Amino acid sequence: MILGSRRIKNISSIETEIGAIEYVVPDMVVKELERITMDDKKKVLLKML
Repeated sequence: MILGSRRIKNISSIETEIGAIEYVVPDMVVKELERITMDDKKKVLLKML
């Protein structure tokens, strides 16, 4: 949230400017990415048949 609301000129110094960064990914997003990955694997397997 801070990255969107506060201008930071040098991204490499972000921890110095605002503190430690913690990335949060909702479970729903993880599940969707897993589903997409499985769909892609199925497509590859079908092409091999």
